[in-house]
Amino acid sequence: MLRDVNSKGTTYFGQFGILLGLTGAGLIIGSLLSGIIWMMMTGNTIPHNSSEMLQAKYYKVDMVMQAATTFFIFFLPVYVFALICYHNPVRFLGFNLRFNYRQVLVMLVILIATFPLGAALAELNKILPLPMNWKTYFKVMETEREAQEAALIQLNSIPKYLFSLLVIAFLPALFEETFFRAGIQNVMVGWLKKPWTAIIITSLVFSLIHLSYYGFLVRFSLGIILGAIYYYSGSLWLNVLFHFLFNGIQLTALYFMDVKKEIGKTDIETHFPWWTGVIALFIVAYLIIYFIKLSKAQHAHYPPDDVDEGDNWLGDIS
Repeated sequence: MLRDVNSKGTTYFGQFGILLGLTGAGLIIGSLLSGIIWMMMTGNTIPHNSSEMLQAKYYKVDMVMQAATTFFIFFLPVYVFALICYHNPVRFLGFNLRFNYRQVLVMLVILIATFPLGAALAELNKILPLPMNWKTYFKVMETEREAQEAALIQLNSIPKYLFSLLVIAFLPALFEETFFRAGIQNVMVGWLKKPWTAIIITSLVFSLIHLSYYGFLVRFSLGIILGAIYYYSGSLWLNVLFHFLFNGIQLTALYFMDVKKEIGKTDIETHFPWWTGVIALFIVAYLIIYFIKLSKAQHAHYPPDDVDEGDNWLGDIS
């Protein structure tokens, strides 16, 4: 059985409780800070109707609020948790470069295949049978989410495009991957001792927290891919790169559509026929298996320095 000597001895149940507590505190602090930022940058009181905050004239304010709140909700709680429970928090979180160019190349091909795969899953999401009142409720939620995205995504100039790449593509990739993969998934793997169960549970939470029923299956599949990449590579930077490129490609496509005044559909996935997703599913499955083999070979070059001698650094991944 793997024993992580980097741990300070807190049980995984205790670690999960600490992480949840810190996340709750981060949510409160992030919400309060968001209000303070709004009042300082606009000189106005916080409006009762949140739609007032999504006006185009408040673009910069919304972007700063977005960056600040996601930092306090997703990144800071996990880092403080790692400081409390581990001797070397950076090692625990997986901020290392222990991967090779082959892993990166395979990851990039997987990334490309996720777009047609997402097309098929989005279509499947639409045809799943639901009670009419549920459909109405989810449509309202989707409309509100799209309004929030429209307020944040204004790409009618190069400076705004570059700023969006930072705030909407890179920072969420860094913060969310730290929270979901380095935080929740890491603890769940240690607690349950079943990596794929932990990956699936984390992916469910990852998708649910985005509050988009019609994007649920797409985000759930992305969560599984990201979870596998993180667990088998041991490097969070690969996840951040994948997540950033996924967001960045979407933003770049939107930028060129905006320039040409062709904005309509906001997701690249909508441009692929559903049948390409079926092919992509088999490609992704094969490439994940290949990625696992590459990762096992790569880890042979790095003797474990944070587990007992003789233990398997990657745990039960066979």
